[in-house]
Amino acid sequence: MSTEESVVSFGPDQTLIGIVTTPPADAPHAGIGCLLLNTGVNHRIGPRRINVKAARKLAASGVPSLRFDMTGIGDSKASSGREDYRQQQLSDMRAALDQFQASTGLSRFVVFGVCTGAANALTLALADARVVGVLMFDGHIFPDKLMRLERKLRRWLAFPFNRSLRGTYGPWRDFTGWLRAPLDAAARARLAARLRGQAGVSDAEGTDIFAEGARHYGPDDFAGDLQTLLDRGVDIYVMHSAMLNVVDRNRNLLAQLRGHPALERIRYRFWPDVDHTLTLVDAQHRLLQALDQWAGEVATAQRTGPAGATRGRTGLPPRAPSSKPGTVGV
Repeated sequence: MSTEESVVSFGPDQTLIGIVTTPPADAPHAGIGCLLLNTGVNHRIGPRRINVKAARKLAASGVPSLRFDMTGIGDSKASSGREDYRQQQLSDMRAALDQFQASTGLSRFVVFGVCTGAANALTLALADARVVGVLMFDGHIFPDKLMRLERKLRRWLAFPFNRSLRGTYGPWRDFTGWLRAPLDAAARARLAARLRGQAGVSDAEGTDIFAEGARHYGPDDFAGDLQTLLDRGVDIYVMHSAMLNVVDRNRNLLAQLRGHPALERIRYRFWPDVDHTLTLVDAQHRLLQALDQWAGEVATAQRTGPAGATRGRTGLPPRAPSSKPGTVGV
């Protein structure tokens, strides 16, 4: 039998729209559900429809899911409330869990998020005890200076041969823009500001859409939040693509957390051949397999009680689908 998918509306004003995917009647029941979050301001289907594919993959293993649009994104309308952006998103996610629980009868959930979805997954887990597992893909990173230097060197070496890379580099864009239109006043002004060191930040790595008025969130904050969840028995899986660098030595992407006990208790995986938006079909398949396996392990841990939950928090990744060196960032 096939999975069933139904549209739901929920929230205080019934303005949040989502899709509940339920397993076939003959599938085993895992006893947990999975909440699938928006990536940034993108529609609930996720990059390359990864949330849709995840929902159907999980359903085949007996895990129902809810993918939905946050307030003002996709099919969900703006809220009539006056909460700030972060508080509104938390309210949306808790409303989603309420809807999910009401429609399935489940009371324990795992959450999967990519990029800002990963950060939101962490926020929800900290605020709601119904969350028993979080998988954060390309969420918070705290690399050390050595890794950032290596990244810069790799980019400079590739710069003459990689047109896409040159297009992401602000000074190069300003210089070539002036070459194309040397009489254009705006182009001259941008180049002059760049030469004077007055140009604004154009590298996405150095920007934060929440920066204005937001409290700085550093490695100690992240480690503390991880520890809080681990102490509560939440299974944490941190995954990173090759977005920032193509290698990850000794969990370099979280290097500033080294020495904190939480880092050794989480699951951690680095994918050297997977990009941030999961462009390759093979990469999607492998990520979905890892997600499905992890959800199954969390479900088993929840059924077997504290002993099972302890096994789920050893900090070791699940069985690796690839034996290539560097696939698992340990």
